[in-house]
Amino acid sequence: MGVLGFLTLWELVARLHLLPRDALPPASTTLARAAELLTDPAFLTQIGYTLWAALVGYAIALFIAVPLGLLLGLSNRVYAATSTIVELVRPLPPIGLVPLLVLVAGQGLEMKSAVVALGCVFPLLVNTIHGVHSTNGVARATARSFGWSPALVAYRVVWPSAVPSVLTGVRVTVSIALILCIGAEFIGGSTTGLGSWLLLQSMLPQGIDSVCAGVIIAGLLGLVINAIVSVLETKYASWARRDEG
Repeated sequence: MGVLGFLTLWELVARLHLLPRDALPPASTTLARAAELLTDPAFLTQIGYTLWAALVGYAIALFIAVPLGLLLGLSNRVYAATSTIVELVRPLPPIGLVPLLVLVAGQGLEMKSAVVALGCVFPLLVNTIHGVHSTNGVARATARSFGWSPALVAYRVVWPSAVPSVLTGVRVTVSIALILCIGAEFIGGSTTGLGSWLLLQSMLPQGIDSVCAGVIIAGLLGLVINAIVSVLETKYASWARRDEG
């Protein structure tokens, strides 16, 4: 009902010309254009470029954040030595670094992946550290009392306990990855991807229909990706929810 009400309000605002036609096309026109785009191979190719860049950048963020988060979470000494640096760098907006990254990495896949990685690595890192710190201390002490090595304790006790927190970080950041990638394409002068396509359409006469349709499709992509991660989170962290219950 919420979606239907929103679309109805959108249609009324556009049809009653409460906003200029070149600023807000009717919802029916936008949805029809979105349906056309979803059958257009050229448009789907642009989505593919965006998804691939987001995936590469996100994989880099995971590869860095999860092992580093485990290390920082397990070692109080290392955490104390690096926490100030992490907190200093973490607030930097990745999109604000696009001009620098364009100079260093160009306007293609490398730049877009770097923006995604920088934007996702710190939330994933913080969630991993939190997951490690939330591990039951008694369970860790018991495992050590049986002569388990630190590596075995980390693998058999700490990691399973940290997984729910890591997956929460994944669920939060997958949508951020898509947004960052589109933003990097939009302002970084990229020649491929959904952001580049949106920028081109915004410069064309009557391009507002395509722009709004592209934004709707980007939002739907985010919803689908988030739903997939939520299913994985439910499947692989179900024991944590049972414990909380």
